[in-house]
Amino acid sequence: MPGKRLDEEERQLIAQWVWDGLGYSEIGRRLQRPASTIQREVARNGGHNNYRPAAAHRAASERAMRRMPAVDDLDVDDEAYSFDRSPGQVQEFHLRLVAVFVQTGLTRTAARILAEIFMTDKGSLSATELVLRLSVSPGTISRSTTHLQQLDLLRGERDGKRMRYFLDDEIWYRAWLSSAQRNSTWAHTALDGAEIFGLDTPVGARLKDMGQFFSFVVVDMESTRQKWLDFFEKKKRARGEN
Repeated sequence: MPGKRLDEEERQLIAQWVWDGLGYSEIGRRLQRPASTIQREVARNGGHNNYRPAAAHRAASERAMRRMPAVDDLDVDDEAYSFDRSPGQVQEFHLRLVAVFVQTGLTRTAARILAEIFMTDKGSLSATELVLRLSVSPGTISRSTTHLQQLDLLRGERDGKRMRYFLDDEIWYRAWLSSAQRNSTWAHTALDGAEIFGLDTPVGARLKDMGQFFSFVVVDMESTRQKWLDFFEKKKRARGEN
């Protein structure tokens, strides 16, 4: 059942399809599992060329019998299928969300991190959980989360010995604010350049048009910012927040 641990029959199918040359996304689609689940299963049980379903199932059974499961034994996909969500729709949306984030300019790893955290109801994941979900190195997670924090798309806090990364209600507002500040810089820089080159020259005229465009954008964004702040305050009051 999707959201539960892989059973022996599923592992046999994974082995057959891997040997047939199918990709993790296609295998996941056939089993109604996230591609990341299939990738982790294969990676921690011999890899693409040495995956053996019987040995993988024995190893999983032994792990399940331990009193305290190790981090890499945790079933991190359960939450994605809670509330009677459709596994196929969840997986399809996950791929779509990553693609949208990539189209906005994020690296694929950063996009995957943001999508993973968005798709958890608690709105946070530890660095260890991200390593497990994405099957990448801790260094890769560290670099990508640092980049996302610099863009104000993610907030990191120390959780014991590990870092935990959060989304909150103001994530898009802070990202928008950074964009507004960049637009303001573009406007001022272009208008300064227009004065330097001369408004009656081709370069000066071009820079003036650019500066005026971004000036209009900044004014419009400021109006939008105020509308959002008013709306957000009303929403917080309705929820009984201070």
